[in-house]
Amino acid sequence: MFIGTSFSSGNHSFSNTAAADARITSFVITKIILDEMYATKNLLIPFDWNMPKDWDFNTLLHGLYQGDTNAGNVSYTEEIVSKVKIKKRFAGDFVWKTIYEKNINVNEDFNFEFYDYYEPSNRDIEYAYVAVIAGSDSDTFFNTVHSRFHSYFLCGKDISYPMILDTSNDITYNRESNIIVSPGRKYPYVVHNGMARYYSGTLKATFIEPKNCRFDTANGWKYRNQLDRFLTDGSPKILKSFEGDMWMVNISGSLPRTQNGHYQNISHQIEWVECGDPTLIGDLYDNGFIDTDIDRENNFDSGIQEQAVSVNYNELYNKPVINGEEVVSEKTLNQYGLYELDRADVQGILDKMGGD
Repeated sequence: MFIGTSFSSGNHSFSNTAAADARITSFVITKIILDEMYATKNLLIPFDWNMPKDWDFNTLLHGLYQGDTNAGNVSYTEEIVSKVKIKKRFAGDFVWKTIYEKNINVNEDFNFEFYDYYEPSNRDIEYAYVAVIAGSDSDTFFNTVHSRFHSYFLCGKDISYPMILDTSNDITYNRESNIIVSPGRKYPYVVHNGMARYYSGTLKATFIEPKNCRFDTANGWKYRNQLDRFLTDGSPKILKSFEGDMWMVNISGSLPRTQNGHYQNISHQIEWVECGDPTLIGDLYDNGFIDTDIDRENNFDSGIQEQAVSVNYNELYNKPVINGEEVVSEKTLNQYGLYELDRADVQGILDKMGGD
């Protein structure tokens, strides 16, 4: 008893102070001379004044201060990391999709730039940096980016063209169907053919390159010729609107120009048709927009698998070719996923292509 008060009279008087479970992101050391500094997440490491020489997965930093102030693990990381991945997803989605991979051989390989042109407007998008260690993805570090722009864009694999001036886009949602008039009915039948549902449109724009917050009208003709080569190179494009629409498209037909009252005010007319889904890894990879399909999706529409099939003709022999192979039988069509068609449709394709 001390002046009528008991020492440690409470039940928890000798209890340790509660520790806050907060993530430590930085610390400051002042007025100290250091020969070496080591930090680890391993709380059971024996404290004998001998610091470990090798990095492990618990090591946070190890500064030797031998001619520099580095305390990182670049050399260690290079030894254990085989590649890095860039992944993306729309905010609120669960599944990450890999859009870029790079093998790591030397320290300099960690330093790279990657531009993603395939994001819609008015959406929050999460990007993740993932290291691959021993064949498995390590911890995911990601940031959220809000995508927003105020014009149309046409994008290729490594380039993007804004369409700012005099733009319009007339869009059609296509569904193939036929009207059949029967002699015994007052009203005709409407027959819907196949699964095809796709957008197409006519895009108009005046292309003048913006430079230093001005339009370079004097060299507009060079820019238009550059756009002509880009639009007619035969590869699919990504068309984006400022509202949030985004289509993977092929450019069809010719590219007429119209002079609007002045020889420097020239507008293009571009006919386009949808050819894939720019949010699907499989479509992006198959059409040459990205170089990895490690996260390719299995796409099903009404229980039937969709496959992108490239069809062209060998002009020399006038024989049909699908993905580089001549179509000579129904078996070849089946190989490319066309077996879902009705027998009449298959025979119609074969008749047109000259097969059996």
